[in-house]
Amino acid sequence: MRKFLLLIIILFLAGCKTASGGISSAGYFDTSGRTTYQDKDWNVEFYDNCGLPESSSVRWVTEGKETFLRFTLKNKQVGGCNTDGIQRHGAPYWERTEIKQTTSLKKDTDYTLTFRVRFVKGFTYEREDFFQMHQGVQGCRVGPALMFKFSNGRLISKIWNERFTRKVHINEVIGKWIDVKLEVNFTESNYNLYFNDEKILDKAFFVVKSCGEPHFKLGIYRPGDERATGERISIVDFDKIRLVKKKK
Repeated sequence: MRKFLLLIIILFLAGCKTASGGISSAGYFDTSGRTTYQDKDWNVEFYDNCGLPESSSVRWVTEGKETFLRFTLKNKQVGGCNTDGIQRHGAPYWERTEIKQTTSLKKDTDYTLTFRVRFVKGFTYEREDFFQMHQGVQGCRVGPALMFKFSNGRLISKIWNERFTRKVHINEVIGKWIDVKLEVNFTESNYNLYFNDEKILDKAFFVVKSCGEPHFKLGIYRPGDERATGERISIVDFDKIRLVKKKK
C-alpha cells in the first residue's frame, strides 16, 4: 500500500512540472530526448525540434565571461521540418537552423520577453527570420502569430505593411549587441517591440488561433534560392533570454 501511494505521489509531482524560473506554461512539448539549450542567465529552455543542417549550426560560444548561443545558416541548407522541402510562399524550399521553446504560453496571460541579439554576418538576403512566436502544433496546422526578420537588409514583421515607429536597417546593427524587449498582450491581441529601449512597434496586432499553442522560436529561417551561389552565410547570436509575466 505504501509503495502504491509513493508511486501516485511521484506521478503527481511529475505532472506538476513548471517552467524554468517559475514561469508556468500551458503545456510542455515532447522533446523526445532531443538536444536542449538553456544557459544559467536564461529562464527559458529550447530544444532542437526539427533537426539541424550540421552539428555546428547551433553551438555555444564564449567571449570573455559571457557564453551565448550562435546560429549559422549556409546556402542550400534545407530545414528538417516537414514543410521545408516543399515549394511554398514563393520559394522552392526553405532553409532553417532553429530551436523551439519547450513550453507553450498561456493565452490568458500577458508576458514580457527580453533577450540580447547580435547579427554577426548576413541578413542582407530575402525574408531572413531570426525570431518568432509560433502557434502551430500537431492537429493545428497554422502559421506563426509573430515573426521578425530582415528582408534585403530591412527589419520587417509578419505583416508586410506594418508601421514601424522607426525603420531599422541591418547596417545599423550588424556586429552590435542589441537589447530586445517584446511585450506580448494576449488579453488585447497586440504587442510592443523595443530595440535598446527604443520602441520599434507600438500596439501591433496579432492573432492566435483557438487551437494554437503559442511558443517562441529562435534561429534563422529563410526561403531557399536555387540560383544562389557561394556560401550565403548568415550568423546570429542570442543571450540572456528571460520571460516574465507582466504585472497588471
